[in-house]
Amino acid sequence: MQKLISAGEEELIIPVQPELNFTSFLRTIKRNIMPIIGIAGIVTGIVWVSNRNHTPIYEGGFQLLVEPVSSEARLAEPSNLTGSSKQINTKQLEMDYSTIIALLKSPKMLSPVVDKIKTKYPEITIEKLTEDLVIERIGTTRADQTKIIKVTYQHDDPELVELVLGEISQKYLQYSLEERKSRIGQGVEFIEKQLPELYSRVNTLQVNLQTLQEQNQLIDPQTKGQDLLEQISLLKAQQIETQNELNKQKALKNSLQQQLKINPSEAIVVSTLSEDPNYQSLLQKYKEIESEISLESARFESNTPTIQKLEDKKANLLNLLTKEKQRILGGQSSVGFSNSPLLNLQNTILSGMTQQLVDAITQIKLLEVQNQNLTTTISQYEQQALKIPQISRQYTKLQQELAIASQTLQQLLTQKDNLSVELAQSEIPWEIVSQPQLAKDEDGNLASVSMTSEKKLLAALIGGLLAGVAATAFLEKFHNTFYSAEDIEDIIKSPLLETITWEETPKLLPQSNLLVEAPDHYSKPVLESFKSLYANLRLRFTEPPIRSLVVSSAIKGDEQLPIAWNLAETAVATGQKVLLVDANLLEPQLHVQCNLPNQVGLSNLLAEQTDWQEVIQRSPDNNLSVLTSGQVPLNFSKLLTSNRMEKLIKEFEQVYDLVIYDTPPILNNMDTSFLAAHTDGLLMTVTIGRTKKSLVTQALNQIKNLNLKLLGVISTETL
Repeated sequence: MQKLISAGEEELIIPVQPELNFTSFLRTIKRNIMPIIGIAGIVTGIVWVSNRNHTPIYEGGFQLLVEPVSSEARLAEPSNLTGSSKQINTKQLEMDYSTIIALLKSPKMLSPVVDKIKTKYPEITIEKLTEDLVIERIGTTRADQTKIIKVTYQHDDPELVELVLGEISQKYLQYSLEERKSRIGQGVEFIEKQLPELYSRVNTLQVNLQTLQEQNQLIDPQTKGQDLLEQISLLKAQQIETQNELNKQKALKNSLQQQLKINPSEAIVVSTLSEDPNYQSLLQKYKEIESEISLESARFESNTPTIQKLEDKKANLLNLLTKEKQRILGGQSSVGFSNSPLLNLQNTILSGMTQQLVDAITQIKLLEVQNQNLTTTISQYEQQALKIPQISRQYTKLQQELAIASQTLQQLLTQKDNLSVELAQSEIPWEIVSQPQLAKDEDGNLASVSMTSEKKLLAALIGGLLAGVAATAFLEKFHNTFYSAEDIEDIIKSPLLETITWEETPKLLPQSNLLVEAPDHYSKPVLESFKSLYANLRLRFTEPPIRSLVVSSAIKGDEQLPIAWNLAETAVATGQKVLLVDANLLEPQLHVQCNLPNQVGLSNLLAEQTDWQEVIQRSPDNNLSVLTSGQVPLNFSKLLTSNRMEKLIKEFEQVYDLVIYDTPPILNNMDTSFLAAHTDGLLMTVTIGRTKKSLVTQALNQIKNLNLKLLGVISTETL
């Protein structure tokens, strides 16, 4: 079963986190101080030799205020000439300084300048001029950027510098004037091309608007629509009054008909007859004869001459009344005078009622005609009102188009006048705010802009030192090895358990069995280092104490076997009972280095279930025991990770105070990882000047990933 790591032991599994270490950097410089000084000396010497033939460089310059040209150029652009807004966005008027600077350095701009300078300096070309010419905007950040362009030129001939600056400054001013006139001229030409079309469009829109007004007999559709709605409202009100009056007259007509018990035709006949004077005169005489007959009948008999005479007179009057009636009515009446109701109507009251009936009939006819006329008129007005929205849209659209066209036309005419005035001006848009001049010192003498000899040598010395440091640091990183114990501590991020300094390459190889005769071939400092190592292990790991551990390394040949043997001897010297196990079945070395027999060993215990007490080799005092690898079979790869090995580890710990396992390198080796997981921890050895840093980093990461307990790291070096 794998031994678990307690919370207090987790910090022993060191995560590898490479970072900049200033102390390590200083150690690198200290180790390589002589190569660094040598490189710095070489660089300084080269600069000193080259500086002996140095020619001084002179610099001059001038400054241009160029912002005004942007405003005029932007105002003359066609996109601004037809703009509907009277105010132009100031951000649109900002100059594109990158483009302007590129234009000022272009061959097209500098060719005339070079042609003039060549008359005195034939060797000058556009390429040489551009190489030494610097044009930039003053101001490094957006907050302090100015509207000024700075032009500088360098050369070893101060007269050439002065000539170039003068010619370039004049060329730039001339360009600004020509550019302004060219832009304004393009604007005027554009306006003149647009004016005929705009005049034609304005006239067409005016004619269309006039035609729309004439066809619909209106000036303003909105006013016309309001008038129609008002007239429709008035007509509907009149129609309501007419309908009310019509209903009133119809009610009166029905009432009179019921009272008079005659129909409308009869009422008209009676009314007509009552209004005729001849008919009324005959009717009056007829009534008088009837009265007279009535009176005489009381005195005479009906067959008497008097009565007969009156009856004849009555008959004659009736005949006259009938003829008169026919004359008046045209012979269309069927009403007889013998009809008593008709005759009864011929009194003042009934005659008045009859006239009211006739008037009501007449009024009804008039009101019905008036109502029909109102309905027709309202319908016509409503049809006109329905057409008003469409007419209004057409009218509004024409008005808007006319307003836009008129405004654009007026703007172009105004802009044309303004540009014509600008075109007539000869004022130079750009302004030189700092005249062309060469750099001078405090005394007014021409000053070279190149570095002095002393400054160059100082710069070369500093540069050489930096180059030396960079070169040595690169070489050390390329070698990928440790140069001191401190370098190892930088990687593992914790102190070393011990640093073992061998006086020569450590090799046991005794003439006799080391268990029988242990030679004292190590110096006192080496022995003291192992005592210190053992003491560190005892003091650092007390609860619980270490009973077994694995000694391994990142790569093969990191002297883990000599360290394991000497650590075992040191523990024995303190009275501990120690077992040293050769678990490196891949390349066993313990029996060779210690001159021990190897007929049987660990492999036999794992493969044959042999009693380990019979296989172990012991020292005379029985405190140091050794278990060699034995004869390794071909299928040894699964022996160390078997249950039998785990059982032996527990049995060894019960008998011995300390069990030390010498194993193969841990990197990509599961046997070593298995033993480290089932013991109290792992000791890893690192050889200064030999072991690769990257391999140690990989080994530490493997230990961390497998959750193994790292007891510590031991560094070794050989004098």
